[in-house]
This record gives sequence, C-alpha cells and structure tokens, in this order.
Amino acid sequence: MFRVVYLSLILPAIVATVGRDSTQYVRIERLSERVILAYWIGTGRCNLTAIQSEKGLAIIDTEMSPRIMAPIKKRIEQVFGRDDWVYVINTHAHMHHTGGNNLFKGATVVGHDNLPEDMQWLVDKQKDPERKSKDLDRAAQTIHNLSALLPRVSTNPRATRAIRGEIKFWQLYMQDMKEGYEVVKPSLTFADRHTLDMGDLKLELVFFGKGHSISDILCHIPEEKLLVTGAIVYQRAQLPEIGEQSELKDVNRFLTVLNSFLAEDVQINHVVPSHSPPLRKSDLVPVRNYYTKLLSGVRAARQEGLNLAEVTERFAVRKAFPNFREPQPGHWDYGMQERNIRNLWRILNEQEKE
Repeated sequence: MFRVVYLSLILPAIVATVGRDSTQYVRIERLSERVILAYWIGTGRCNLTAIQSEKGLAIIDTEMSPRIMAPIKKRIEQVFGRDDWVYVINTHAHMHHTGGNNLFKGATVVGHDNLPEDMQWLVDKQKDPERKSKDLDRAAQTIHNLSALLPRVSTNPRATRAIRGEIKFWQLYMQDMKEGYEVVKPSLTFADRHTLDMGDLKLELVFFGKGHSISDILCHIPEEKLLVTGAIVYQRAQLPEIGEQSELKDVNRFLTVLNSFLAEDVQINHVVPSHSPPLRKSDLVPVRNYYTKLLSGVRAARQEGLNLAEVTERFAVRKAFPNFREPQPGHWDYGMQERNIRNLWRILNEQEKE
C-alpha cells in the first residue's frame, strides 16, 4: 500500500511532466461527417462521442478530470474546425464520464434526474482528506506498476506507446486531484425520455433504469443510425448488471428499452459502448436475452423450491450464459454473476412481500 509519505516523494516528479503536450495520446475515429469517437490511448479505452450539427457541437461523456479532457476537447475542435459547444451529455457518473464537464463553459449539461446525486461522490472525494489521500495513493501505485512494465515491452512500440499514454493519463489525474477541480452537475435533467433538437439531427435520450448506476441513459441519433449505450452495453461479452439499487420495475425497464431498440423498424448501424470499439445492433441481443433468461429462470427456480446457492450454481456463467465471459479474480467485475443473482433474489423476495 502506497502512503502519503510515498506520494510526497514522487508527486513533484509527476507534476513536472504533466505540462507537456498530451494531444499525442488522443485517438480520433470518424464514424461519419457529423460523428467522431475520441479516446485516450492507453491500456484501457473510454469512448467519448462528439457530434456536430447546425446548432453546434455536443459531446457524450467527458472523461475522469479536466486535464485529461482538455487535450481530447482540443483534438475534437481541430477535427471539426469549430468550438461552439451547446450540449454535454453524461451517460452516468462513474469514473470516466463526468470529470471534464467544467471545460464546456456555456454548454448545457444534460443527464437523468438521478445524475446530480450520482455525481456527489466526485465532490466528496475531494473534500474528504482521507478519501482524497487514498485516491492519490491508488493513482500513484498505478503509475508505479505501469512504469515497471515498460522494460518488458521495450521491443514493442505499440505496447510501449499504450503504457506511456496510460502513465500520462494518471499523471494528469493526480494533478487535478492534488489541486482540486470544479464538479459541474447537470442543469437539464429528465425522468424518462428527452429529445435535444440540434436542427439537422436529434439526440434522443432514454433512461435505462437503475442497474450499472442509478443514472444510466442511452443516446439514440436516428439520422446517424447510431446508439450510444454508455455502460449498459459495456463491451462485447461483458456481463450486464442488476445493481444493489435495482427494483423489479428497473429490470422490466431494461427489457422494454432493449426491445425498443431491437425492433425491426429501428435502424442502427453503430452501437458505441463505453469501453471497446463500436459494436453492431445484433450485440444488443445477448444482453436482452441475458435479462430475460435470468429473470424467468430465477423465478422458475424459486417455484421449484431451490435456495439461493442452488440457483447460483444453476446459472453459473459458463453453464448458462456462454456468450459472456467470466471475469477473473482481481478484475473490477469479478463476482458479477453472483451479485446479479443475489440482487434479483432480493428483488423477487420484495415482490412476494407486496
């Protein structure tokens, strides 16, 4: 465990490097004349979707902190040749999605009604010295671990570049956390659905239900045949979530929303998840089927008299859901299937008591 004493020794060296140009670590992928994906080159990927229109620019999600978002914003503006931002849309409030909101002065920040509450942790971790210290320690240890990998990939330019990009990412984040930054919550929220009219296209925002977070939304752009899913369809083969905060109405809403986008008359050529290259409309099918099978299967198992342990065994990932990978120990979603079943078990218990 890296402590504050360790940080005091390495932080000056880290801060000394963060002022150098960082746009070299930003990757741009154009989906069309009006839509591009931007993300930081590194060991991970978080898609930020930028859209240009008659009425101005919009961006969906804004990375972890302002210094990380700034070079991404700069590259987007260079590609589009304009900087007239009108909307910032946050799909939810987890790590990579709202930290750069404060760079878009004058733009309207949009999200679900639950988003202000969902974002409060970003304020709290800056105000609480212990939480801030732990967060800086984790970032410092990440940099230490990544730096140790560099000699092992010295003959692989692509891997070296990815690791150096990730190191720069965490250096920038540490400086933002050390100095503090403004957390900008949404000024426009909605409960169910909301449409942003941008002249030549519309951004149709849909609340998914409380699952991965309490504020998950999707953004559909019919004119571009594009669906941005945030963390709902996280990446191919990533297990969907039923959260601690989920209720039966949320699980039913998951199915309603997914079925609405899977309808034959809805044209979708690109599905943009949070953390992988774009997917296809057909990649929504296993996610919809997962929720359908788990809900009906757990209900049936309860009627058979199975207990929670027996249900968990019956619906193990490898056995019941071969389209999804089973996370390895140490991964952030290790044990996801067991948590999903436990939460669904609680939900059905609550339903029976009503």
